[in-house]
Amino acid sequence: MRFLTLPIVITILVAVLNHNINKNRNKPDHVSVSSYLKREENANSVRRKDISNLPYIHVPLETLPIDITLNDEKKQSKIEKYRKEIDYLSDKQMLNLIGISNTELKEQYGVANLDKLTTYDLNYGKMFSNLQWYATEIFEDYPEEAATIMEYMVNEGTDISSTYELLGQYYVANRNRNSFDMLFSKIPDRNSVSGKTIINKLNQILEDNPDF
Repeated sequence: MRFLTLPIVITILVAVLNHNINKNRNKPDHVSVSSYLKREENANSVRRKDISNLPYIHVPLETLPIDITLNDEKKQSKIEKYRKEIDYLSDKQMLNLIGISNTELKEQYGVANLDKLTTYDLNYGKMFSNLQWYATEIFEDYPEEAATIMEYMVNEGTDISSTYELLGQYYVANRNRNSFDMLFSKIPDRNSVSGKTIINKLNQILEDNPDF
């Protein structure tokens, strides 16, 4: 059995917590308590539905540059830990359920599937958090490889703001305005808390680089 060190456990828990907070904050706050309870009651009576054909995510580890070796021993130790976690999660079922509440999941797929779907969503959050930590750690020495990882993440609908921010900085450094502008169109939900954070960070990069 594989055991994770305490620092990695803590960072994963923090990432998952942030993922769930952002997910819940995407929901409107004007829904009345009574209507919410009624909707929950109805959702809890929905029978199990087939979830075998959902858009499960399979990270293409064979094509992503996650076999980097760094000269810095401390950084190398970090990316080795991230790589182990990435390898471990690659065998797990993953779904990007950003912006979908538990109530909506029960309504669409049945209450009996909620635990599974929640686990698949958490696996997605942990996988993409580790990918971003890996990309951040190698960015200084291998910016192109880091960008490849983050571009994959953006195309899969991540809402991790640091992914967009670091990728935006990479595009600025390489004078790639078209790719930078495309980042705005990749944001999963521009009106969510995470979406607004991403927009603010990208706009700040533009303000800091007026000649870009």
